[in-house]
Amino acid sequence: MKILVDENIPLARDPFGSLGDLTLTSGREVDEGFPGLEEFDALVIRSVTKVTAALVDRAVRARFIGTATIGTDHIDVGYICEANGRRENPVTVASAPGSNADSVADYVWFALACLTCGSAEPLGRMSLGVIGHGNCGSRVAGRAEGFGMRVLRCDPPLAEGDPAFGSDALEDAIRADFVTLHVPLTREGESRYPTYHMMGAEQIAQMKPTAYLFNTSRGAVVDSAALVDVLRDGRIAGAVLDVYEGEPEPAEELVGLPVLATPHIAGYAIEAKRRGAAVIYEKMCRALAAEAQDTGALLMRGFEPEVGVTVGFDAPGAADVAADAAVRSLLGRIHDIRATSDELKATSSSARRGELFDRMRRNYEKDYGRHELSVYRVGFHRSVPAKLCAEIGRRLAGFGIRVVDQDANYVLVVR
Repeated sequence: MKILVDENIPLARDPFGSLGDLTLTSGREVDEGFPGLEEFDALVIRSVTKVTAALVDRAVRARFIGTATIGTDHIDVGYICEANGRRENPVTVASAPGSNADSVADYVWFALACLTCGSAEPLGRMSLGVIGHGNCGSRVAGRAEGFGMRVLRCDPPLAEGDPAFGSDALEDAIRADFVTLHVPLTREGESRYPTYHMMGAEQIAQMKPTAYLFNTSRGAVVDSAALVDVLRDGRIAGAVLDVYEGEPEPAEELVGLPVLATPHIAGYAIEAKRRGAAVIYEKMCRALAAEAQDTGALLMRGFEPEVGVTVGFDAPGAADVAADAAVRSLLGRIHDIRATSDELKATSSSARRGELFDRMRRNYEKDYGRHELSVYRVGFHRSVPAKLCAEIGRRLAGFGIRVVDQDANYVLVVR
C-alpha cells in the first residue's frame, strides 16, 4: 500500500508506517498536479490541502482520504459521494472531530486571561457569547462556568436536533463581553444556517464597544473587511484571531490590528495534534481492513513536566478577584500566548509572510511545546487560605486540572 502523508502531521511514521510505504510531503503542494498522485491508496492530509474534484479524479487508486482536522470544508465531500458510484475504488472520507477541542478551549482561555490581566473586576460579572456549542464551544463554555460567568450559547442547528438544548439568539450572544466563534464553515445551499461571513458589518456593529471578538474556527466566518474597519476605528475593544481569510497570507491589517493574532495554532497542543493523527490512523485501519496498533501510549510520549514550580499571584480584596488572578498567573506561566502573537505580528509586512506563517505552524511544537491543561497537577502553598483554595479549585476543575497535595507540577503561592 502506498500512503501520502502531510509531513506536518505528528506520528506520521509511527503508526502510519506500519500500513505501507509512506511519502511525506508539504500539504500545500498536494493538488491535482502532484506527481504520482494516481499511485496512492490513501491520503492523510490537513486543512491546507484542498481536495477538489480534479484531485479526486486523478487519485484513481485512493480508497481513503483522512484529514487530521475537526472539519472537512477543504474536501469536496459532495463530489466524492457522487463519484463513488462510478469509481473502481470508492473513497472513504474521515476526519477527527473533537480531537483538538480541549486545545482550542484552552487557547481561548489563554487569550482571555491575557486580555484581562490586571483587571479588578471578577470574570464572574462578565458574559461570554459562544457561537457554536459543539465539541469546542461546549468546552469553552464549561470553563467559563467555573468562573461564574454568564454564558450565552447560540447554536440553532444543535437546538433542532436536541430538544434539551436551548439556543440563545445570535443577537443576544453577540452582545456579550466576549464573543467566541466555534462553527464550521458552510455557505448558502450547504446548510440552513450558513456561516460564511456570519459575523459581518451588521453583526459586529451590534457588539459592545468594550467587547472582544475571538475567532478560532475558520477565517471566512468573519467578514474580514468589516472587521478591519471596526478595529481601525476602535468600535470594539479588540479581537483575537487565529484563523484568517487568505491564509497563509492574510491581509496585513488582519494580523496587525487584533490584540492577539496567531498562525492557526489554537488546536496545536501536542496531545491534540497526536490525537488527531491517531484518530485518522484508527479510521484508516477500519476502512482498509488492517489491524491497528495501540496508539494510547503515543499521546504522552516524551512528556515529563516539571514538578514543584512555584507560581506567585497577588490576592487583593475579594476571593473571586484573587482566584481569577491566581488562574491568570498559572495560565501565563504555562503558556505565553502573547509571545506567539508578537512573532506573527513581526512578519505581517514581510514579502515572505506566507512562508513565515507556515513555518510558525510547522515549528510551533518545537518552539512553544504547549500541552493541554488537563495534563497538569496543581497544589497550594500554605499562604493560600482555604476559602481561596476552594475558589481557585472550582475554576481549575473546568480545565480538567487536578488539585493535589503532593507531586504538583505547579504550586500557587500568594505574593
